Amino acid sequence: MTRVQHSLSDLAAGRPVVLVPGSTGDPDGYLLLAAETASSASVAFLVQHSSGFVCAAVTGRDCTRLDLPPMSGTDRKQSGSWYTVAVDAIENVGTGISASDRARTLRLLANPASTARQFTRPGHVVPQCAREDGVLAHPGPAEVVTDLNRAAGLRRVGAFAALVSQKDPTQNACAHECRQFAKDHELNWVTADDLILYRRAVELHVRTTFTVTRGGPFGDLRTSGFRSDVTGSDYVAYRIGRPHTIDAPLVHVHREINFAPHATPVDQGLQDMFTFIAGHGGGVVIVERNINNADFFTLTSDERARKRVGRNADIAQILREVGITAPRLLASPADLHVAFGDLGIAAEVVPARELPAALTTESTTGTASTSLRSVRGVVTHGDQRGRELGFPTANLVVEEGTNSGLVDGVWAGRCELPNGVSVISAVSIGRRSTFYGRVEPRLVEAHLLDFQEDMYGLEITVYLDYWIRGQATFSSKEDLIAALNDDVRRVRVLAQPGRSPGHRFSAAPEEGDATDGIHPNRTCREESEISRAC
Repeated sequence: MTRVQHSLSDLAAGRPVVLVPGSTGDPDGYLLLAAETASSASVAFLVQHSSGFVCAAVTGRDCTRLDLPPMSGTDRKQSGSWYTVAVDAIENVGTGISASDRARTLRLLANPASTARQFTRPGHVVPQCAREDGVLAHPGPAEVVTDLNRAAGLRRVGAFAALVSQKDPTQNACAHECRQFAKDHELNWVTADDLILYRRAVELHVRTTFTVTRGGPFGDLRTSGFRSDVTGSDYVAYRIGRPHTIDAPLVHVHREINFAPHATPVDQGLQDMFTFIAGHGGGVVIVERNINNADFFTLTSDERARKRVGRNADIAQILREVGITAPRLLASPADLHVAFGDLGIAAEVVPARELPAALTTESTTGTASTSLRSVRGVVTHGDQRGRELGFPTANLVVEEGTNSGLVDGVWAGRCELPNGVSVISAVSIGRRSTFYGRVEPRLVEAHLLDFQEDMYGLEITVYLDYWIRGQATFSSKEDLIAALNDDVRRVRVLAQPGRSPGHRFSAAPEEGDATDGIHPNRTCREESEISRAC
């Protein structure tokens, strides 16, 4: 945190900052500058200690405003940050390659009043379009310097150049050399990990999706749903009593091993934890929703580790949202206490000897569900929203008072047609809040993958096999389409044959499974006959 704060001061004062490689992000070291404070001397320093390839970090909005198209051959879908065509300022510059010329170009790029006509193309400064979410989306040098500039109150335009190794001028500097360089030149240094931690500590990235209070065996139980805009994870926080009024309330974090954790007698382990907390004055139980271990199949081990760190930060933010700053952790994951310390939360771990044996033993909480697993209905014409977005759906209306066990969200499932053919499908259950808020009927919408036939008038059965994520309201059509593409990608992964039998997380139960008694290849006994669909 201190390193980030020192870096903010230096950038605002026009001094370079050394970006040191960390556990995430680019393996090379860089020199960073704020573009609006760039001077001939500071740019000359970048050129002297780098290969001379000076880049300007810009946002997508600035790329559009200044007409900076992707460099020829760039595949934006495969790139993290992407380079644009190189530019030079037109006025008050010579050839464009000198330090003073490039400083002028950088300052003009950072000027909100500049226009595309003030630059010539190609030039000697190469802009790179940084991801809009910064280091939380892609921890590269462009994202680091634009995030630092924003935190420093500067324009989100920066300059960066790879730091060359002094030991071997044919290579870039490693982490140790970067730190030594910073010491020798009396510069401050920072890592992408530092900035990620800083942003998670000072910004809010979780939003409340629902809140409801009900009476029960534990008194008033206030239940809130949360969704992280960084990790895309969903959480449920159960507040027992008035934990925000207690000096050190008890907190238990449960990492769900299935898709539907509920505080019901079916989940005895979670019930025991509720009982213990209620008997000791109150506290909070946070359930980290599982997505059928889809991360295991779609992410690398390093990506999973980074997401684990991100989810710990989500939980820290949820605690702050419910008013808890000094929790006492009950049988929580070991890495959580360390993460809380990094984020400035003074958490205390309750020793296992002070807990009943039932609470220190890993339970199978969440392996049972009372939700329905299939729905049957007739497909009729709707408002064609899905077709407009490129994801046509077969829509079934969920009548009020029926199918109350259906869990809202996005599922990987199957649609069984009248001829017995089963088609892999991405299924959404909810009210389409992006377009209609919460006033529209609750729908089951099935997008059949690689299927183009007319389905209107057909009676189909929609099977729900894997819960992927909760419902969300998107700010734009583009954000919604991106989420739908990601949903389809996950559905394809989860539908692949030959998946490891050791990872059957919330798949449709086998025959004889006591959880639902529903076989994936049979019609559910509890299916509702839906007479109309949109």
